[in-house]
Amino acid sequence: MSRRAFVGLTTLGAAAFACGETGVPAARVDSGDHGGPVDPILGQTCAPPSPGGGCELTPADIEGPFYLPDSPERSNLDTLGEAGVALALSGLVSDAACAPLASVIIEIWHADPSGAYDNSATHNYRGWVRSDADGRYAFTTLIPGRYPNAGTLRPAHIHLKIWRDGAEQLTTQLYFQGDPYLEEDPWAEPARTICLEPHEDGFAGVFDINI
Repeated sequence: MSRRAFVGLTTLGAAAFACGETGVPAARVDSGDHGGPVDPILGQTCAPPSPGGGCELTPADIEGPFYLPDSPERSNLDTLGEAGVALALSGLVSDAACAPLASVIIEIWHADPSGAYDNSATHNYRGWVRSDADGRYAFTTLIPGRYPNAGTLRPAHIHLKIWRDGAEQLTTQLYFQGDPYLEEDPWAEPARTICLEPHEDGFAGVFDINI
């Protein structure tokens, strides 16, 4: 594991023993095989995909208060070099008949590793790409942090908007398997929860989108 990924993991581990500026305790971390304390979302064993899976429409989710229009076109959202855990996010965009959709815009935004959103014109941790000829998309970023919500913490998550031919098709959020705050969150659901696997100097996850 690279020094950067190790720093990110140990930062998550240290947070388990202290309260942040908000006074809300961070999530519990467990010991893992990655060289230090590991957040629960990073200690999962990903099951193989179910054979013959259908193309049910991806469920919608709330936009939330932190959406900003006019984010830049870019696939790499890790532009600041902050301490954190690298995430490679990819997937396939298709329709209800399982046909891949090319040139669909996938727009994402999420909190930084400390759980804060950047609402400035710099659009940190915000960006969009177009699906390729095979309907595939990919981003590189850092795993978002959790932040306080109604006396608890929202699970780590990434917001997505999907655009086709200039029209918004879907607004949703994806979550991470093993997050201890999933069960009490009113918006998270299994259909939008992905597993992370070790990948290069961080982790990778796949989120397919059907619209």
